[in-house]
Amino acid sequence: MLHRWLAPLWLVSCLLGPAWADAQAYNPMFGDKQNQFALYAAGSTGTGAVSRMGSTLKVQEDMGLVELQYAQPSTFFRLPARSSVHVAQIMGLDKDQLVFGLAQEFLFIPNFEHFYAGLGLGIYIKERSTDGRVDSAFTFGEKLFLGYRFDNDVALELYWRHFSNGDITPVNAAYNFVGLGLIKNF
Repeated sequence: MLHRWLAPLWLVSCLLGPAWADAQAYNPMFGDKQNQFALYAAGSTGTGAVSRMGSTLKVQEDMGLVELQYAQPSTFFRLPARSSVHVAQIMGLDKDQLVFGLAQEFLFIPNFEHFYAGLGLGIYIKERSTDGRVDSAFTFGEKLFLGYRFDNDVALELYWRHFSNGDITPVNAAYNFVGLGLIKNF
């Protein structure tokens, strides 16, 4: 019975997050820095809907993702956020391809100094429009992440990543990844 109430309570707390955010938001992802480079590496957790995105930490396919990100601090309804540019390489299972995208990532927990957790939403263009898994060059990307900034310069993130085309074509098995990111603020 308790688990029926956990999801609605979590959703309400996320929706009320901006009310708890500082008017001039301190951004725990950046500390006192204004730029960020990140290197992410991930393994595939299989195909499926975005609801599977955070369901496992186990790599289930011989496929990987290496991603470079440049970001600057921003806000999203007064929540600390980052606007970012991504270049990624999907490797393995004859699905090798380059992915380029833009994303906005915002924090669920806005007022911690070093720890942060958030969600990213973005638009991406894949190198190949037909790959038998997501048959469109245009894709959406979602990212769920937990991070810890050790000092103003370095942070580490655990993240889940989902790429799909939102069913704009009949073939949309999606890509799901779990991995780690090393972040350098400057």
